[in-house]
Amino acid sequence: MTNKTILFFAILITFLLPTMPVNEARGQLKAAGTIDINDSIDITTIPAFPKANEDVLVRIENFSYDLNSSEIIWALDGVIKEKSVGKKNFSFKTGKIGSVSLVKILVKTKEGKNMEKSLVIRPAGVDMFWQANSYTPPLYKGKALYSYQNQITVIAIPNIVNSAGAKINPSSLIYKWTKDSKVLGEVSGYGKNYFSFTKSMLSSSPEIEVEVMSSDKKIKASGNIVLDPTEPKVLMYENNPLYGIIYEKAVVDDFVMEGNEITLLAVPYFFGTGETNAQKIKYDWSMNGQNINNKQSDRQATFRNTNGSRGSARISVDLQNDVKELQSAGTSALLNFEGSESKKSFTF
Repeated sequence: MTNKTILFFAILITFLLPTMPVNEARGQLKAAGTIDINDSIDITTIPAFPKANEDVLVRIENFSYDLNSSEIIWALDGVIKEKSVGKKNFSFKTGKIGSVSLVKILVKTKEGKNMEKSLVIRPAGVDMFWQANSYTPPLYKGKALYSYQNQITVIAIPNIVNSAGAKINPSSLIYKWTKDSKVLGEVSGYGKNYFSFTKSMLSSSPEIEVEVMSSDKKIKASGNIVLDPTEPKVLMYENNPLYGIIYEKAVVDDFVMEGNEITLLAVPYFFGTGETNAQKIKYDWSMNGQNINNKQSDRQATFRNTNGSRGSARISVDLQNDVKELQSAGTSALLNFEGSESKKSFTF
C-alpha cells in the first residue's frame, strides 16, 4: 500500500468518527439504541379523566420487557418523586382547573435499554343537570321530579380551560353521550351539550354519561348521573272562598272541617305537564268507598254538613293520566265534622 493510500484512509476515518453514535458519559438516559416508548409501553390513568384536586393513579405496562425487574423513575413537574425496581404505579394529586401536571417516566431494563414517556394532565370537570317536563302547582318551591313517561332533559356544563388559561366555550367542545352504556350517536357531536329523552318502561334507573373534549382532542373530561324516577302523587287542599287555595296546608290524615261546608281541590304532582294542562287527567272522587262524581274532569269536590250532624267521612281521590298509563296516584283523608247532633248526614 502506498503512502498516498494510507493518507487517504486516515482522512476518511477522521471525517467519519464524529458522526458515529457514542454513549453519553454524564448519566443521560437517552443513549444509542433507545426504544420508542410510544410503541412499547402502555400508560393509563385512574380516573381516565382527572378532575381538579383529585387523586390520580398512573400505571404503565410493557409486553416486550419485564418491568418488574427494571428500574423505574417517576418525575412530577421536573422533580423525581419515585425511583425503584418494578415501580409500575405512581400516585399524585392534580391542581386546580387550568393547572398542568407533567408526569415523566424513565425506565432502565435489565437488558440495558433505556426508555421514557411523558404524560401531560390538565384537570377538567363536567357538571351534570337535569330538568323534567313534570307538572308542579303554582308557588311550589321544590324541583319538578322525573317520573316515567315524562320527557327529561340532561345538560352538561363543562369546566375546561385551554393552555392559555381561558375557559373554553361549551359550544366549541365535542360531546359523546351514552345512556346505559349505549353510545347515542344521534345526539352526540360538536356543541351538543344537552339532549332529551323519554323512558317509557318500568325498569332500572337510567345512567347517563357524557365525555367532553376540546376540538384538538388534547383536553378531555367526563361526567355521569343516575336518574331515579319517582311516582306521581296527588295532594288535597282546601279551596277556601275567602282565602283561596290554601297550599300551605295539605288535607291529610285527620282533618277537621270548620263550618258546614268545605271544597277540596286535588292537585297533581309530577304528572306530564302537557296532559295536566290539557285536562287529560281523570279524577275519581269517593266518600267512604263510594264514587261520588260522574264527571271525571272535576279537580275539586264540595262537601256539606246540611243538618249539623256530627261524625266523619273518608274522602278519597284517585288520578289517572289518560294518555300515559304508568302515571297514576291517589290520596285520602278522614274528614271530621262537628255538630250538635250525632246523625251522619253528609252530602257533596
